[in-house]
Amino acid sequence: MDYLLLIVAILLVLAIADIIVGVSNDAVNFLNSAIGSKVTTYRNILLIASAGILAGCFFSSGMMEIARKGIFQPQHFTFDKVMWIFLAVMLADIVLFDIFNALGLPTSTTVSIVFELLGAAAIVGFLFAAEKGEPIGEVMKYINVESTFSIISGIFLSILIAFTAGVAVQYFIRSAFTFQYEKRLKSLGAPFSGMGITVIMYFLLIKGLKGTTLAQAGWVQTLNENILVFMALLLVTTTAICFWLQQQFKVNPIKIVVIAGTFSLAMAFAGNDLVNFIGVPIAGLMAYQNWAESGVPADALYQDYLATNDVIVPVYMLGIAGLIMALTIWLSAKAKKVTETEINLGKQDEDGSDDRFKPNNISRRVVKTAMLLGNVFDTVIPRNVKRRYNLSFERDKLSKATRVDQDAPAFDLIRAGTNLVLASILIAWATSLKLPLSTTYVTFMVAMGTSLADRAWGRESAVYRVAGVLSVIGGWFITALFAFSVAAFFAFIIYQGMLATGILLGVVVIYIIISNIKFAHKERQSKKEKSRLSLLEEPDLDVYRRNKNMLVTMVVEVSGHYSTILNGIRSGDAAAIRKADKELLELINYTYKLKRNSLRAIRQLGAADRRSAEVIVYGADLIQDMLQSAKFLSTESLQYIENLHAPLAEGFITTLENLGAKMDKFFRLAINELNEEEGPDVPLLRQNRNEIRTFINTNFGNELDIIRRKNIGSKQALLQTSIFLQSRDIQAVLFRICKIYGKFEN
Repeated sequence: MDYLLLIVAILLVLAIADIIVGVSNDAVNFLNSAIGSKVTTYRNILLIASAGILAGCFFSSGMMEIARKGIFQPQHFTFDKVMWIFLAVMLADIVLFDIFNALGLPTSTTVSIVFELLGAAAIVGFLFAAEKGEPIGEVMKYINVESTFSIISGIFLSILIAFTAGVAVQYFIRSAFTFQYEKRLKSLGAPFSGMGITVIMYFLLIKGLKGTTLAQAGWVQTLNENILVFMALLLVTTTAICFWLQQQFKVNPIKIVVIAGTFSLAMAFAGNDLVNFIGVPIAGLMAYQNWAESGVPADALYQDYLATNDVIVPVYMLGIAGLIMALTIWLSAKAKKVTETEINLGKQDEDGSDDRFKPNNISRRVVKTAMLLGNVFDTVIPRNVKRRYNLSFERDKLSKATRVDQDAPAFDLIRAGTNLVLASILIAWATSLKLPLSTTYVTFMVAMGTSLADRAWGRESAVYRVAGVLSVIGGWFITALFAFSVAAFFAFIIYQGMLATGILLGVVVIYIIISNIKFAHKERQSKKEKSRLSLLEEPDLDVYRRNKNMLVTMVVEVSGHYSTILNGIRSGDAAAIRKADKELLELINYTYKLKRNSLRAIRQLGAADRRSAEVIVYGADLIQDMLQSAKFLSTESLQYIENLHAPLAEGFITTLENLGAKMDKFFRLAINELNEEEGPDVPLLRQNRNEIRTFINTNFGNELDIIRRKNIGSKQALLQTSIFLQSRDIQAVLFRICKIYGKFEN
């Protein structure tokens, strides 16, 4: 009894954890369009979404039917076996979503819970059947394979439908509005917005308020019976209101659509997907209460109760769940990471492709095929339609509509409104026909379809974004396989008894702790990189000055790492060199973004600023050369110390100290001169450069003589000569950097 009660307590704790990891992933469904279009401040978007979540929880059906949906047959399991299934499902769900959240990939809570129940029930059913001596053919009675695969086929079919609909609908809407949509708002804004709000209201009625506990009055049935009349009246009313607000108060009506869509999707998400987070724990709690009242042994009470009774959740539990969900979207860094992935993949700016996804043969073939199909369609589409559509993408208009500064929206309100309205239509339509689907898959694929129609996937970024989309879709299939396999494995362990269950719980807890520590470290590194790039966005400085500040910052970092490497060589401190080596690698990876952002920044320069553009590009290229020399030195030094080679001679250590002092002096001089308003003093720098170059060349020659005369090991000789060679390269590049800025500024 104590063991089973402990499982119930663990399930309730896991319910809270599952809400946090689940919402961190699913938040992208209703936040993506509002955040991407920057319809209002980030704080206001979260307030709107929080209100939708809280409303959705209280208007939830309150019926946690996850154990009664035909995924498995609870009436064939005893109470203890059902509890083991539920525990395995919750542990697998938390691990699964923590992995996807850390990767920043959206996935489906519905698919995961379905396959987790299927996997856990299958293995427990097999072991239970073997325990009772039942034939193998009887195992299939424990699960409902036909129903499960019907659900999954419907869910994955929605992927194709959502993407195709997104492309087609956005094609015509963009043709009507163009990117300079402000000019068309007077005539098209109110009708489009009225239709969008009407669809969103229909979505709430069909999907958001379906079967609620707080809206069971007869007016709901009456409303559904006269839905067409109601929708017509609503369309006329909302269109009139939008037109009045637009004329009287200069309100952009499309903003109302995006805000209302964000609220409705958040509300529907909370009202219907809540079952995926707390359905299993609540079902376990109700089953425990039923067993406690029955007086029947746990291994003898078959769960006809779960198979035949509604599992009703108290309103206070719905409120607690809603509060946790709302707090999660405010506090979860992983929710922001998942949202960033989808927004980056749909960004209108071609330079905004998500660098995390590298092109592969599949993405390249998809792009080539799409280009060929585009040529085919080009011959079919009427010329006047193509002409009007292409006018929306004239280079000057597009550049004005999609600014390159950091604060620009990822896409405009037209696409944001289309995303929300179309996703609402598809979800409401499928729900009304009782067709299964995943809200995550629908919203993501609609967003990808509309971005394709908006030509966000141009030649500059197509292979990267296709690779990203394929990675996300591939992750969805992995979701099913992972959910089934891990839940089955966990169920097998739990079936072995209390000790095995305790070990499993400990391993999962340790994994979650380590995972969050690693994620926090990555986020710190990401923020550090963003803070560097933010120097390129300082609004009070011109483009040239911003890039120079960035370059000086990089020189300061290289100086610090170079000193750390030389000190580490002298003292044999492998840990210090390892840290420097890792940070230099991060800086080298960062310089690609620096060069890309520098090229984007020079677009802001006028035609007369060609020399400024050259200095910016040369500076970024030279700092990359300096980093590569420093990285080569750190890697070679680290390998030498870690492999326990012979310690360096005292005479060479003394030379290293002198080299470090001279290089440090040269670094400080160069940094000070670069910061001078009138520009670097090139003659002064040349004098210091010549001194340190003479020192390096002299000692390099002496080192070669020592290698020839004495029997020095090849590893030691390689390191000692490499120190001089890489130091010479670093100081030469540093002087060239100062020289190009000195010539330009003087």
